[in-house]
Amino acid sequence: MKHTPNANIRPVAIACAALLGLACAGVALAQKAAATAGPKPTKAQLVAELAATLQACSYDGSPVAFSPPDLSKGGGTGKQVVAEIMKYTGLPANFVVVEGQVPNAAAVIMAGPDKLPRRVIAYNPSFMGDVIRATKANNWAPVSIMAHEIGHHLSGHTIVPGGSQPPIELESDKFSGFVLFKMGAPLKDAQNAIATLIPEKDGETHPGRRKRLAAIAAGWTEACELQGGGAACQGGTAPGKAIAVAQAPAAAPAPSSAPAAKPAPAPSGTPATAPAVAASPAPMPATPAAVAQVLPKADAGALPSKGGQFIYDEFGILDPAIRAQFEKQMHDHAQQTGVEIVTLLVKDLDGKTAEEYAHAMMRQLRVGKLDVGNGAVLVAAPEQGQAAAVLGAGVALEMGGHDKAEQLSRWIKTAWPLCKKKNACGNWTENLMLAADHIRRDTRLADWTIAYNSLGDLQKADAAESSQKTSPQQSKTWKKILRLSGTVESLNPPAGVKSAWVSDVKVKNGKKAVLMRSAEGLTTMLYVDPRTEALMPGGKMEQGKTYTIIARSDFLSWNPKDTQSVDLLSYATAE
Repeated sequence: MKHTPNANIRPVAIACAALLGLACAGVALAQKAAATAGPKPTKAQLVAELAATLQACSYDGSPVAFSPPDLSKGGGTGKQVVAEIMKYTGLPANFVVVEGQVPNAAAVIMAGPDKLPRRVIAYNPSFMGDVIRATKANNWAPVSIMAHEIGHHLSGHTIVPGGSQPPIELESDKFSGFVLFKMGAPLKDAQNAIATLIPEKDGETHPGRRKRLAAIAAGWTEACELQGGGAACQGGTAPGKAIAVAQAPAAAPAPSSAPAAKPAPAPSGTPATAPAVAASPAPMPATPAAVAQVLPKADAGALPSKGGQFIYDEFGILDPAIRAQFEKQMHDHAQQTGVEIVTLLVKDLDGKTAEEYAHAMMRQLRVGKLDVGNGAVLVAAPEQGQAAAVLGAGVALEMGGHDKAEQLSRWIKTAWPLCKKKNACGNWTENLMLAADHIRRDTRLADWTIAYNSLGDLQKADAAESSQKTSPQQSKTWKKILRLSGTVESLNPPAGVKSAWVSDVKVKNGKKAVLMRSAEGLTTMLYVDPRTEALMPGGKMEQGKTYTIIARSDFLSWNPKDTQSVDLLSYATAE
């Protein structure tokens, strides 16, 4: 296919030029460190390289050891490429980008200098050049690989030693397709890397080619339909919308030494008037037009995919300027705290109650991180007269007894008749967003990092602080998040027992007390919010069973014989 230069594909050109620059840098692959010259890698060799990353999700995944990247070093040109992709996600980055001795590109979770877990994208510069050659100079291929790794971190996937799991690989493929549509890639080009490099047979950790191509197509189509692409989305020929997000950081220009990149090919049959990728950076207009969107069906069996915005309006009726203001506010809040608050103004609840719909969309759009429960989905369905506010366990803990669903219901009764009459909400848009803004303000001061990996470590740190009489504001243990493993001793512990004290106040506020003994033999009382149990992946808690839990500290005692008190955020059965 002939490559026609076009100034409107500058964002992709920057990304691809940067990747080509990396390829020409001549940095050896980790598995070929001793080789300074030789023939170009074959397709089979590339597949082998793709299967060679440990404690990370590489592109197709079997584990093998590699040297951890140095987190103190910068991300090089790859960081610029990732920044370019991130402009089209609508989300803040929750990871750092570094060069590393990995065979390709990998999403990694590793300890930083402060010994806390960090999300990292490590990439090998030379590998991207091999990909471009293997895919016959298709510049979208390396972009899709990096987008896949980005998808792992934005979706909150926890990568563990021994490889990844097929469901989260398909989620990241779907995210890659979603983003590449927004960047302007035709479906065939979004799928090129998978189609060229991945074998058809399923592996233990990564699905085969057919399933992964289908996942990319699902994400590409969903992004197209969200922007009102209609029937053209089904054939894979609709041009990408090239939607850059104003609040995301602009990528730095590629080094002058990088060779000029060929523009990505236009899709076959694309009309000459089809929109191309916008020039970089592409700030949103000061007063963008109101556009109706189409949310995916709330299907519990559908493959989830990280959403790319914080406000969805299926009526196209919210004031564009006010909406843009709150979209940026929610983006900045997610960047600063990790808390994600998504508001949905929906036409149809798909036969569900508003609460059921909100639960389904929290899963489907991967709102927040399930382990710390820092997501919230607010639903207003004015045509059905229903509203709901589903809060992750961490958000619910910060909000206490505030009922945001009732606030949304009042908006439907008061504002919706006026919005519908004028086919525009005007300043009533701000009133709708007040529920989300309240959650934003109440969650802005909490720490959402998992700071301790055992109850014993937390208790020892608290005992050391107690001897120094540290104030709560200066404390390194007060209201901090920890991960621990333990066995449930009682699902209904009796009140008034000093050796396993139950807080009457918490119980009166609707919490359930669960007595657990940690792996170190420490006794702890978990307080569970029944409103968030439906979000837990561990099923119903059972007495005598061992779980890995994430919790926020509440009452801690210097004496390890005392019962420690924590508020449960999530749990899963321990393997």
